[in-house]
Amino acid sequence: MKSTDDLFLLICSMSKSEKGYFKKFASKHTIGGKNIYVKLFDEIEKMDEYDEAGLKQKFKGENFVKNLYSTKNYLFNLILKALSSYHSEKYAVSRLNNMLIELNVLFEKGLYKQFKTLLNKAIEIARKNDKPYYLALLYSRKLNALATEYYSGAEVEEYEKTKKATIENLRMIRLREEYHFLYNDMFLLLKKMGSVRRKEDLDKLNKFVDNPLLKDEKFAYSFDTRFKFYSIWGHYYRVVGDDANWYKYRKSLLDLMEGDEAYIKENPRSYVLALNNYLNACVYTGKYTSYRNNLEKLKGFAKQFENRKEYIDTQVRVFLLVSDLELNYFNRTGQFDKLKDKTGEIEAGFVRFGATINENRKISLYNRIAYAYFILKDFNKSLEYVNRIMNLTDPKLEQEQHSFARIRNLIIHYELGNYDLLEYAVSSARRFLAKQDRIYKFEKLILNFVIRAMKCPTERARQEYYVKLKNDLKAMADDRFEKSALEHFDIISWLESKITRKDFTEILKTKTAA
Repeated sequence: MKSTDDLFLLICSMSKSEKGYFKKFASKHTIGGKNIYVKLFDEIEKMDEYDEAGLKQKFKGENFVKNLYSTKNYLFNLILKALSSYHSEKYAVSRLNNMLIELNVLFEKGLYKQFKTLLNKAIEIARKNDKPYYLALLYSRKLNALATEYYSGAEVEEYEKTKKATIENLRMIRLREEYHFLYNDMFLLLKKMGSVRRKEDLDKLNKFVDNPLLKDEKFAYSFDTRFKFYSIWGHYYRVVGDDANWYKYRKSLLDLMEGDEAYIKENPRSYVLALNNYLNACVYTGKYTSYRNNLEKLKGFAKQFENRKEYIDTQVRVFLLVSDLELNYFNRTGQFDKLKDKTGEIEAGFVRFGATINENRKISLYNRIAYAYFILKDFNKSLEYVNRIMNLTDPKLEQEQHSFARIRNLIIHYELGNYDLLEYAVSSARRFLAKQDRIYKFEKLILNFVIRAMKCPTERARQEYYVKLKNDLKAMADDRFEKSALEHFDIISWLESKITRKDFTEILKTKTAA
């Protein structure tokens, strides 16, 4: 994203009511009639794409065009101030920020009785909404006021009580941050690792979860720390292949959130992610009734954000997550007749959301779509989506998805009979995987198979390679470090279709049940 797009994207994200509020807000913060900032706002609002040259032409002769960068920067900050004011009562954090400022004003004016009333109100809001950092600030102010006797008739007991609460709150903040570090560290570790494909990875994960804070849920006794505790174990059991415990912790996290409506209201995106993670666990563990019921719950929850520009990121997130979930569900339950319509809906969604979706956020879904088109025998469309992944500039993001795209690319070219391209494609894939240190048993088998199979002089010899690869893959199907590779593409069923000369979907349907 170009830096000159920032103001344009901010204006595009605003709802109709937010825009109306901004114009009223701006009129109070400028002198004169229709000021240059509102004029500039109106012009940018009309754009479908940002056009700086068009802006300069439109306002040719206006003094502010000479310093357009500064004018845009001021307008950007003015909009942020207006939006902050607009949403000031929507979130507990916004209310507390305002109250901190108001407390300063009351204290400086010597209105200590009013200061005390507001301070106690702010403390209650911070407690109720689990905001320990704000509590720390508020307790500090209360202690200072008590110690300097600005409260008439202040008692020592009140001071000691507040000091004790402060110490406990600081202990809670430290514990909260320790869980937060663990949560982020786990996320970064798995972002690079993907699935557990070697013993060193498993050892690293086991060492990570050996932390005393993760040994017993009793240590995580606040909402936030339990949130991190359930999330960490959910991630862990997913990648080590323990589906029962994966489901258990995803369900625990969802139950935690659904027990706090205020949290969901303030953190809808977090709730969407928790629902998505639970739904994924349902699909992989075959709990299809729970999947269908909770998918409808997710879609119902998401309706409140539809056609509201201020929630565009949430809309994008729901679109990507639901699309991925439904494709996976249809594949696993053998509902292949629904894949074509679903891929069409997804492609329409890509057009609808356009540049608001960062390409790196689409990688997993691209792989899922590529597999759907492969099942539908539309190999050219499958190749198109694989190429989208391979053309992304930073393969360090979602390394596992990039690696599987390289393997899928070879199989698609093989199906298309592009033998003249395959030798180079194999060499390129081998270099890529070696550079990422991701050539495991599965990858070696596929690379070697493609090279040999494409050079086979007869169909009979090729059949022998199909049988050999199928047997080799089945032999490693119970290998905890390799079986995850087979989840992304049922290559054993594909080989069976080649050996028996049956349709790929026919083989897949014998292994699935809706």
